[in-house]
Amino acid sequence: MSTNSNTQWGSRIGFILAGAGSAIGLGAIWKFPFWAGTNGGAAFIIPYIFFTFTIGIVLLIAELTVGRSGRGSAMHALKVAGGPIFAVLGALTVLSSYIILSYYSVVGGWCVKYLVDSVLGNLVSNDPKLLSANFEALVTNGPVNLAWHFVFLSITCGVIALGVVRGIERLSKYLMPTLFILMIFIIIRSLTLPGALQGVEFLFKFDPSTVTLGNILNAMGFTFFSLSIGSGIMITYGAYLKNNTDIPNSSLWISYLAVQTAILAGLMIMPAVFALGQNPNAGPGLVFVTIPLVFSQIPMGGLFAVLFNVCLVVAALTSAVSLLEVVVAYMQNEWRMSRQKSTMLCYVTLFFVGGVSALSFGPGADFKIGGRILFDFLDYICTNVTMPLGGLTVAVLAGWIAWDRTLKQINLVRQYSDGVNRFIRFSLRILAPALVVVVIATGI
Repeated sequence: MSTNSNTQWGSRIGFILAGAGSAIGLGAIWKFPFWAGTNGGAAFIIPYIFFTFTIGIVLLIAELTVGRSGRGSAMHALKVAGGPIFAVLGALTVLSSYIILSYYSVVGGWCVKYLVDSVLGNLVSNDPKLLSANFEALVTNGPVNLAWHFVFLSITCGVIALGVVRGIERLSKYLMPTLFILMIFIIIRSLTLPGALQGVEFLFKFDPSTVTLGNILNAMGFTFFSLSIGSGIMITYGAYLKNNTDIPNSSLWISYLAVQTAILAGLMIMPAVFALGQNPNAGPGLVFVTIPLVFSQIPMGGLFAVLFNVCLVVAALTSAVSLLEVVVAYMQNEWRMSRQKSTMLCYVTLFFVGGVSALSFGPGADFKIGGRILFDFLDYICTNVTMPLGGLTVAVLAGWIAWDRTLKQINLVRQYSDGVNRFIRFSLRILAPALVVVVIATGI
C-alpha cells in the first residue's frame, strides 16, 4: 500500500481544473500562436484538434487508468500494472518531471519578474531595442536569474506543501477561471485594434497548398506536449481519483480546455501583433519582447500588460505544481518521506540543479552539449525523448499488458459501447505506439 493511497481529489471539477492547469502551461500561450502561424494556420490547427481528441485523449485516459488502478506514484502505478521493468520506466518519468521543472522554474522566474515590472510600470516601452536589451540583461545576469528562479520555485513548493486538496486543487479552482477571464479581456481589446483581422487570418485561414507532412507531424508533437503526456503527471493525478469519477468524460473535458486555451492564446496575441506590424515568428521573444512593445502602442497598455503577465504566471505555476507533485508523490511512495520533507528536499535540490540552467545563459554559456547550452539541451532531451518514451510506455502497458485492468477502469462509472472500447484498445495497441515512434524519430 502506498503512503499516499488515501489522498483524493475533493471534487471532480477540482480534478478537471487541476488536470487542465497541468496541460495549460507557458507553451499554450507563446508556443501555440507562432507554431500555428508558421505551420500554415488551419493546416496546423485542424490536425492538432484531431490528434487531441483521438490519440491524445486515448493516451490521457490510459495514464489516468494506470494511476487510479495503481494508487501511488508514477513508478509505483507502472510497477503494479506491469512489473519491475515498468517500474524502471516509471522512474524515468519521475526523473523527466524533475528535470523539466528544474529549467521550467527559470522561465517561471522570468514571468514573475515581468509581472512585477508591469505592476511597477517599468515594462511597457515603444523601443524594441531597449526591450530586447532588458530581456537579454535579465537572462544573462546570473545572480538576478537565480533570484527570480528562487522566487518562482518558492511559490511552487509552497503550494505542494499544502497538499493535494488544500494546495493543488484550491490553486486550480481559483486560478484557472481567472486565467480564462483575463484572456477574454485581452482578446476583446486585441480584436478591436485596426488591422487585427490579419492576425486572425494568419491563425485560421486554411490554404490547402500549405498542408505538408511537416505541419502534421508538428501538430502531433504539440498534442503530446500540450496534454502533458509522458511525464507521469496524469498517472500521479489519476492515483488521487475517486472511483466515482468517469475517466473518459474527465479526459474529454481536460482535452477540451487545453485546446480552448491554446486557441484563446492565439486570439490574444496574434491580432495585436499584426495590428501593430510586429514579427509573429519571434518564439519566446514574442512574450518577453514583442508583447510589451504591442502594449506600449494601445490605450491602457499598462493595465493590459499587467493582465497578460498575470496569465503567464498562472500558466507557469499550474504546470510547475503538477511537475513537482510527480516527484513528491514518488518520494512519499518509495522513500517513505512525509509530504513536507519531500517538498523541502526538492526545494533545496531544484534550486541548485535549476540554478545551473539559469546560469547557462550567462556565466555558463560557453558550456555546451551537442552545440546547445545546458538549458536548451535539457529541454531538447525531455521534449523529444523522455516524454514521448513515457507516452509509448503507457500505451504498451495499458493496451497490451494490462488491458483488462484498463478496460475495468474505463467502464468503472458507466458502461461504454463496444465500439468505444475497441477504438481505445486499437489506439493504444497500434495507433499510439506508431505515432509516438514517429514523434521521437522526427524530434531527434
